[in-house]
Amino acid sequence: MKKNKLAKMAAAVLMTGSIAALGTSKVNAEDGGSVTSKQSTATFTIDTSKAKLTLDEVPSFDFGSVDPADIYAKKTVSGKGSGEIQVTDTRLNATGWNLAVSTTTALTNSSSSIEGDLTFTPNSFSFTTKENATGWTFSGKPTLNLPSTSSAEIASSIGKDKGTGSATVSSANLKFTKNNTLAQGKYTSNLTWNLGTTTDESGRASE
Repeated sequence: MKKNKLAKMAAAVLMTGSIAALGTSKVNAEDGGSVTSKQSTATFTIDTSKAKLTLDEVPSFDFGSVDPADIYAKKTVSGKGSGEIQVTDTRLNATGWNLAVSTTTALTNSSSSIEGDLTFTPNSFSFTTKENATGWTFSGKPTLNLPSTSSAEIASSIGKDKGTGSATVSSANLKFTKNNTLAQGKYTSNLTWNLGTTTDESGRASE
């Protein structure tokens, strides 16, 4: 009887050892693998040759057919703008810019000239890359005296926002101020638009 009891105890000890061995083997199988890792990079280089400040488009103005009586009476006639005001600034610094008309000529044809004040209303600048940009603003409603050698500021930026900004001219008015003897034909005034840089960072915020 004693022998049987001892034999059973020995068998139980052997079985327990076997189970423990099996358990240890399972853990080793799960944790024994190796992991290999590597790192890579993503890079680019800015092409500084593409950085620019450019005046891409400026508008022309057409007042159609005008009654000579309106010219003699120095009245104001309404017209429309053709084209957009468009500026591109992709420079890498925060330098601003300003856009102005510095010289204009009288409205002339081959034998006569007329002077007047050209006023136009541009819509706000809108970006091709973002909607509510700041840092680009118009200087109220610009008025150009035809002729004039003084500078009339049209728009400015403090250099905060970059990209391409454009604005359409929604309306334009021409008030006649002085005329010589009128002659038939088309009258034309040449407008000179100048885009220049500025380092003034305290410019107005856009509306």
